[in-house]
Amino acid sequence: HSGYVALLGRTNVGKSTFLNALMQTKVAIVSDKPQTTRKKILGIKTTERGQIIFFDCPGIHKPHFRLNELMMKEVNEALHDADLILYFIDVGDAKQDEFIFSQLQKAAKPVFLVINKIDKLNKARILEKIQSYRDGLPWKEIVPISARKGDNLELIEELIFQYLPEGENFYPAEEYTLQSENFFLGELIREKVLNFVEDELPFTTTLKIEEIKDRGEIVYVRAEIFVETRAQKKIVVGKQGNLIKQIGSQARLALEGYFAKKVFLDLFVKIVPGWRNSPQIIRETLG
Repeated sequence: HSGYVALLGRTNVGKSTFLNALMQTKVAIVSDKPQTTRKKILGIKTTERGQIIFFDCPGIHKPHFRLNELMMKEVNEALHDADLILYFIDVGDAKQDEFIFSQLQKAAKPVFLVINKIDKLNKARILEKIQSYRDGLPWKEIVPISARKGDNLELIEELIFQYLPEGENFYPAEEYTLQSENFFLGELIREKVLNFVEDELPFTTTLKIEEIKDRGEIVYVRAEIFVETRAQKKIVVGKQGNLIKQIGSQARLALEGYFAKKVFLDLFVKIVPGWRNSPQIIRETLG
């Protein structure tokens, strides 16, 4: 069995955490800030049963900039290409989402309801949540999970294979993602930026890798953090360059984990007004 599975839901419901847990390696960056995922990340899981190709989609939201329009275009493409859709909700979410329900109905594909973060509530509350969603759509399966704790991940993988079409693998078994190295390394650094910034900054920052040079003992990486205003630059740099130093040292550790050798990271902050409406910059940073 082999096929495409779209991971869908609002921002922050744990889609990327789920993907990394199921892949048992880091494919997508994770933060508690909205709109962390900006393009659909391909994760490829190959087992004896076959191959699952995951689209980890940006969280569904109403777009106000070119960047966000592009993000929603990625979601629609994933819905179109998928053999199966996993619709994620947070167990603590208060209300059902009519907008997403209408998107799922339009897609006319088999859908699992995945209720994530079940480690936050007791069993009775989880059953209540299942009941309240049961008739929302004709779900093929309803699966409560905890992506963070690993609860029910084997079960959901088993169920996914049952619903995928029979067929050959699409990719070689050793492939696990199709992101370019530059994009992935930029994302590792952006994840650290997101750990430290608040308010509008998660939305108004992006990252571009300018240079990677392997010098034998050490890898040299030069990267630029784009912000939109002088005030934002001041925040990211921090008092006496304090914040950018913290971001830099955490990012360097992540890069060293990736390269398995010492990294020298040159990190700059650049003001690029209105980059979220610039097709060229979106193309350069989203690779």
